[in-house]
Amino acid sequence: MLVHVLGNSTEMDLLLKIIKKNKLILIEDTCESLGSKFKKKYLGTFGNLSTFSFYSSHQISSGEGGMICCKTEEDYEIIKALRSHGWLRGLQNEKKISKKYKYLDKRFIFYNSGFNLRPTDISAAIGLSQFNDFDKLKFLRNVNRDKIINKLKSNNKIRNSLIFIEPNNLVLPSWFSIPILMKNKNKKKLFIKKIEQKGIETRPIISGNFLKQPAIKKYKIKNIEKFPCSDLINDCGFFIGIPNQKINSNFLKKIESIFKSSI
Repeated sequence: MLVHVLGNSTEMDLLLKIIKKNKLILIEDTCESLGSKFKKKYLGTFGNLSTFSFYSSHQISSGEGGMICCKTEEDYEIIKALRSHGWLRGLQNEKKISKKYKYLDKRFIFYNSGFNLRPTDISAAIGLSQFNDFDKLKFLRNVNRDKIINKLKSNNKIRNSLIFIEPNNLVLPSWFSIPILMKNKNKKKLFIKKIEQKGIETRPIISGNFLKQPAIKKYKIKNIEKFPCSDLINDCGFFIGIPNQKINSNFLKKIESIFKSSI
């Protein structure tokens, strides 16, 4: 399970070599990276399956829900059943399978385990309409991201205190947000408190090191390894959003002023 983080991507060439060598199944979590490319190939098209999110804060939104892509009819049929309580209804082999269960009402045969993950017609319509504007939204978000970072970097005080994450090699990103690392982790909490009080909302970078979340206790994992990179993100990292509309110089000056006065 590979997570493409905040519009960026890992080194896919290296990963694919490992997958091929070990005959692994690759599922791409592309929820934050709709429209990003590695070597001009869209993320979400490398794996056997891929997921996308259309939650309200993502590149496009249908209000809630998302999308799963796959490469085989077999996987498609499995996913279609899983999204609807494991229901046989609507599958290609519905008639053939239902004959095996004559003691059941053929309209209500539950062939697999499953969930209730069916999108509403309204959310599907909203999502489809947003795809018409996706290229424009992607362009605006990327332009706005560059403008914000360049403005912040132009200030020596900010540049000496923060690290801005750049796209990995061979990646054409569709930025989800602006991930930032605080060079001095001891100043992070106070800095975030100050900028949020002045109207700039923040989020942790995918919850930081998830092994430190209380939900992990439910799995009773013994001898949890240390992950220094995840700890670095946990202790120093946060992100701010990217507007979907054009931004002007006053907007940029305001962000710079808030960051500068909060460090």
